[in-house]
Order: sequence, then structure tokens, then C-alpha cells
Amino acid sequence: KSKDSRLPIVITKVYLMRWRIEEYYRFKKQQFGLEDFRVQSLNSIRALNTLLTILIGLLSTFAEKQNESLLIMEIIECSKRIYGKSQFIYYALADGIFNILKKTREGIVAFLVPLKHPASQQMTIFKALGIKECEHYAY
Repeated sequence: KSKDSRLPIVITKVYLMRWRIEEYYRFKKQQFGLEDFRVQSLNSIRALNTLLTILIGLLSTFAEKQNESLLIMEIIECSKRIYGKSQFIYYALADGIFNILKKTREGIVAFLVPLKHPASQQMTIFKALGIKECEHYAY
């Protein structure tokens, strides 16, 4: 039996830390179906886990700004929570983003904007001689 009065506080803090870690893995499994994937190599499993970890990291940055950002408030509103938001709002953020994106019809291609390169300022011999340029010339 220990006489140290700090021991119960340390045990409680360790338990709460473990509970947060378990909640993180439960979220990863339930929300994204981590246990129900169809990959066949260890590298694919690692890549999927890394991608989910990065995504959940992004959700955590959203969670930190939940009271500061109007966008985050709207995402949480779109999650359609029945009982309001809880302390662990990752579920609300993931559901809100899912509800927003499921209404798109074009797919992810519509979100990928092609980069427009500015026209080159370098003069070519074709322009100098007034010859029409052909794209299949290698110069």
C-alpha cells in the first residue's frame, strides 16, 4: 500500500489517456471501416492506416477550431446530430463532411482544378519568323 497521495491522480490521468486512445481507435474502426478493408499486402494496409491517420489529424485541427470557424460550425450542423454535439466531435465532423460530399454528382474530379500555367514570355523562332507553331514539333 502506497502512502503517496498523488497516486490516485496519476492512475486517473493514465486511465483517461488510455480511454482517449481507445476512443480514437474505435472511431477509426467504426467511422471508416478499418477492419473491413479489402487489401492484400502489408504495404497497402500501412498506406490505408497512414491515410486514415492523416485524415483524423485533419479532423482534429477542425475540432480545435469548432467555436472559431463558421465553416466548422456549418459542417457540424450538416451532421444532423440528434442529441447535440459531444466532447468527442470527430463523429459529427466526419458525418457532416460525408453528408455534404454525398450530394455532389460530379465526383472528385469537379474539386480538382487544373493548374493554369501563364503564357511563356520567351520568344521562339517561330514567332520571330512569323511561322505558325505546330504542337507536334519537338523544339
